[in-house]
Amino acid sequence: MTGKSHPEDKNATPLSVETPLADRKNMVFMGTFVSYGNCRFVVTATGKDTELGRISGMIGEKEVEPPLKVKLEHLAKRQAYLVLIISVAVFFLYLRSGNPIMDTLITAIALAVAGVPEALPFVVTLALAFGTQAMARKNAIVRSLPAVETLGSTSVICTDKTGTLTTGEMTVREIYTYRTVDVTGSGYEPEGEFRHKGEAVNSKEDDIGLLLKIGVLSNNANLERANGKWRIVGDPTEGALLVAAKKSGILEETQKDFIKIVEYPFDSDRRRMTTVNRAEGEGIFVAMKGAPEVVLDRCSCIAHPDGIKPLTDDDRLEIRKIADNMADKALRVLALAWKQIGPDEPLERDYVEAELIFAGLVGLMDPPRREAYEAIRTCQLAGIRPVMITGDHRLTARAISRELNIGQGDVIEGSQLERMSDKDLFERIDDVSVFARVTAEHKVRIVEAFKAKGHIVAMTGDGVNDAPALKAADIGVAMGRTGTEVAKEASDIVIADDNFATIVSAVEEGRRIYDNIRKGTSYLLSVSFAELSTIFLGVLLGYGTPLLAAQILWINVVAEEFPAMGLAVEPADSNIMRRKPTDPKEPMPSRSLLIYTLGTAAAIVSGCLGLYVISLNMNQGLTYARTMAFVGLGLFTAFNAYSSRSLDESLLKLKPLGNKMLILGLAASILAILAAVYLPFMQSIFETAPLKTESWVLVGIVSVLVVLAAEVLKKIVPGLKQID
Repeated sequence: MTGKSHPEDKNATPLSVETPLADRKNMVFMGTFVSYGNCRFVVTATGKDTELGRISGMIGEKEVEPPLKVKLEHLAKRQAYLVLIISVAVFFLYLRSGNPIMDTLITAIALAVAGVPEALPFVVTLALAFGTQAMARKNAIVRSLPAVETLGSTSVICTDKTGTLTTGEMTVREIYTYRTVDVTGSGYEPEGEFRHKGEAVNSKEDDIGLLLKIGVLSNNANLERANGKWRIVGDPTEGALLVAAKKSGILEETQKDFIKIVEYPFDSDRRRMTTVNRAEGEGIFVAMKGAPEVVLDRCSCIAHPDGIKPLTDDDRLEIRKIADNMADKALRVLALAWKQIGPDEPLERDYVEAELIFAGLVGLMDPPRREAYEAIRTCQLAGIRPVMITGDHRLTARAISRELNIGQGDVIEGSQLERMSDKDLFERIDDVSVFARVTAEHKVRIVEAFKAKGHIVAMTGDGVNDAPALKAADIGVAMGRTGTEVAKEASDIVIADDNFATIVSAVEEGRRIYDNIRKGTSYLLSVSFAELSTIFLGVLLGYGTPLLAAQILWINVVAEEFPAMGLAVEPADSNIMRRKPTDPKEPMPSRSLLIYTLGTAAAIVSGCLGLYVISLNMNQGLTYARTMAFVGLGLFTAFNAYSSRSLDESLLKLKPLGNKMLILGLAASILAILAAVYLPFMQSIFETAPLKTESWVLVGIVSVLVVLAAEVLKKIVPGLKQID
């Protein structure tokens, strides 16, 4: 309900009606669970009037037409008009030249077919299908295909803290006895070191070992290994104490040596837990843990390096100061104390919980995931702004955001959001990257404010209270492990491992998919423009038609399709996560991509017409000249596909065999051209003639020039290269 990573104590103390949801300690909510204790309560709301009911009422249906679909439909309309105009123009020019009307009509129809890149829908489908499979392998399960298109444009990722940026597993980070000791490692994996001033120390030394022993004995949790992974059964705070003891190597020994004979459990009034334990040869050992101020009040002595000493007022002041410093670092602070009593001494609570020896403090927190640091840095390099939205405390949110380098340290709380108008939030939203103590309504307002600024927003969540914001965002991302079914149903993508780094990987995959669709679009349009222009200019300049209808269709249906399939699965450019997000309003193709496409088409047209005219001038015959143009167009098309592997990087920087499907597609395309030229039965169909060696040399030289032209265009077309 609130996003906290540990159980929340409840009591019957009256509170102001303005108290934020997460701070209403005198209320319990439908949909949450009792972890310990019991109570009698007054029902104040049922059904749709409960917090859970209000959240459910905020979840609406998100009916948005996929932006890529809109762009491609717009492209199809423009292309259709262009093809119609050129086909009609060629029809009349060809007819005016004295050609039979049937041949003229067939050529115009073939040109109209060739001018439409009918492979484009297949390329888009293939890119999306392979992309969703790749995402699934990286633990991102796509529930809505339009979300894949939108991922490439994501400019803001609003993420929960607990379990997404953090491990979701409480961890001991700091210990204080008479010295401060840092504990490395995170989560429930019992791996880490104990360090004092940067130097590793023996965690079994008297002060640290004693403190950890108290933590083990005043404990009801269990640390166990299941399916190769460590997990805690019981309270996560108690579990963290067991993990620290396991790191030290004293856990099993302590659990084996001591038998619990009495327990005085923790509750919200006592704010402490005490156990009485018996061990062979050690008498009876009393262990207490609880809130620092409560435990201090029960202590009369303190452990020092040179023995047990009385606890002075100065000691108490120093301990409270250190506890406050730990709390300022967003650590949850526990104090631990102990004493030994004889076998005949009473075991009543008032007796065992008095005159204890203060052992030290333990600072715990839900630490950031190791991979979150790099994922946040990747986001920032990619022009994506990470925003933390949590129901947890302001100090905790600030500490995690500082550690992960999210924002500049400013935090807005839910209570502040309540007082802000939509206009005020709109004006401040670009300056704040951390929001704490927020409710479901607040999350929706934050998402809407970012969208109003023109951002494409991805929102993560796992609880029922996250569902409205998941629906409101451009891309809703639910957690697979901890996520509720309501959150998953409201989402577009489910992250199977609940990891922020996986979200960033999904964005990278979304960019790759969109990139490949751009490459496929450019390639297919350049071939279509080249076919249209070659025929149109040939007829207009009085050279007749350089290509026959059957040759046009063979290029369009066979030779062009196979490479396009390969471009759909091209690996990501090396700089893909060092670019700014794609503008969602950018047309397909964009202005720079259209210039590049027209430029490559012009190079192909020049090459085809050049080969055709040279052959005619050498009196090699019309059939041979058309074969030259046909072979030239086929090879130029293949080389253009290979050049289109990257619109940012030179071919020299790409792995030659980095896309095996494209290599196979190019081989199939070239074989299709060769078959049409050299197989006798196909020669009669396509009216081709075998080419001489010198003709192949000429075709090869022109092919190299076409590729060089494409490479030069990559360098000079403004806006095509998306990163400097």
